[in-house]
Amino acid sequence: MGEKGLNRLRAASRNAVTTMVTQLIGLVLKFGVQTAFIRSLSEDYLGLNGLFTNLVSFLSFADLGIGTAITVGLYQPIARGQVTVVQALMAFYQRLYRVIILVMAGTGLAIAPLLPLLIKDTSFKPGQLALWFLGYLLMTLATYFSAHQRSLLMAMQQDYLTVRNDFGFKVIQQVAQIIILVQWQSFLGFLVIQLVMAICSNWRLSRMARKRHPEIFLLVADQEHPKLAAARRHEIRQTIVGAIANKIGAVVIFSTDNLVLAMWVGLTAVAKYANYLLIVQSISAIFAQVMGSVVSSIGHLHATATPQHQQRIFYRLLYLNTGVNLMVSVGLSFAMSRFIVIWAGPEYRLATLVTMLIVLNYSLSQSRYVVTSFISGLGCFWALRWKAIVEAGVNIGLSLLLVGQYGILGVVLGTLVSHVLINLVWEPALLFRVGTLGPLRQYLVAYLKYEGLIVVVIGVMSWLSTKVGTVTIAQLAGLTLGLEVVIGGLFVAMTCRSPAFQYFKGLLIKAVKRVFQAA
Repeated sequence: MGEKGLNRLRAASRNAVTTMVTQLIGLVLKFGVQTAFIRSLSEDYLGLNGLFTNLVSFLSFADLGIGTAITVGLYQPIARGQVTVVQALMAFYQRLYRVIILVMAGTGLAIAPLLPLLIKDTSFKPGQLALWFLGYLLMTLATYFSAHQRSLLMAMQQDYLTVRNDFGFKVIQQVAQIIILVQWQSFLGFLVIQLVMAICSNWRLSRMARKRHPEIFLLVADQEHPKLAAARRHEIRQTIVGAIANKIGAVVIFSTDNLVLAMWVGLTAVAKYANYLLIVQSISAIFAQVMGSVVSSIGHLHATATPQHQQRIFYRLLYLNTGVNLMVSVGLSFAMSRFIVIWAGPEYRLATLVTMLIVLNYSLSQSRYVVTSFISGLGCFWALRWKAIVEAGVNIGLSLLLVGQYGILGVVLGTLVSHVLINLVWEPALLFRVGTLGPLRQYLVAYLKYEGLIVVVIGVMSWLSTKVGTVTIAQLAGLTLGLEVVIGGLFVAMTCRSPAFQYFKGLLIKAVKRVFQAA
């Protein structure tokens, strides 16, 4: 591996480690805020918080993949040192985000007066709902003023800078929110702190990007940049449209549940479901961020490595992701409901079947990370545009069909069926058609073997959870750790002859030797 390859590997490793540490600390603080919320405000406030979070996700174009598409468009000119092209791209993206801000603001203002119609049997006044929702909307809009700069830092493999910046302000925000909730029980104060920190965080990120890369942003600011060629603009627009379409399905799957529940069941159901989603999505976000930190490396890998090497990297990542998926699924399926009872109270607990399906949805999402990361790294968004539309239709249709009779279970079932019918074949079929990763059949055999094991384990752990009596948090942690050791040992025994295991075993041996040599 050359010096440039080593530098990229070091950068990716540094990004992953930084992201993991900050996400873990952030997870603890997030639970602190949620605990203060549960103790200080009613279930309706907790449900309202979940509903507003979902609504702004609908309006958030960055969540629909534009940021990733922009990053992909920057790989080639950055790698070739084409500063003038990067300048032109930054100017183009800046204008794009200005349009997005105007569209989001207009749509949000139109939605605000309609909020009472979206909540079943609410006691909140229309004016309160509109004011609080606008606080969430302004917080989201604040992130777009530095979004193009965030994408540049990611493309340059400097996204650890954005992670550190976001982490620092998030810590201040969450500590302040805990104090406000405990001391004054103020939902408005909770929102004000959230808005102020979002503005400050993005202002500092913008300043940092301009200071580090003045050769790009000073010229952009002075309008001295070159114009993009018409063909390049068309390519970028196509990539962005494809990215939006590709992410619509994900947003519908993960951001409509609370809306459907609020309209058909009420905010109390949203509050119960929100605690489970907090646990699952917080854990998922940690690994999504880590995988996201290697997307730029995948883009460089595709441009420089042989097909055989790309295939080896893909299956190594698939094996590693499966191990993580298995361990997390064991913990969630066995301990999550009992943790909810200890942490929030028995009134927030959901039925065992609902919990099992929530964990299964998590596992299916986690199992896609390697494929979706390669799709992002290769920029294959346009080809997936129809998949997302079908996915969104299936999910929302099934959720609406089932929620009236089954409540939360119906919503979770809608999400599960969408995953199984749409995502698990369509995405890999596209990737293996445009990529150089070998035959699709080889991947499907490996995936079904890995995910089949995880499904069985989720079922067994969910059953075991019902056989355990009342436990303390320490006892629950000990039991969960013991089960993870057993399942992890079985996984190693089953896969110890695979090339991927041998590769990671070699890395571990080298790391241990370095530690002893340094000592």
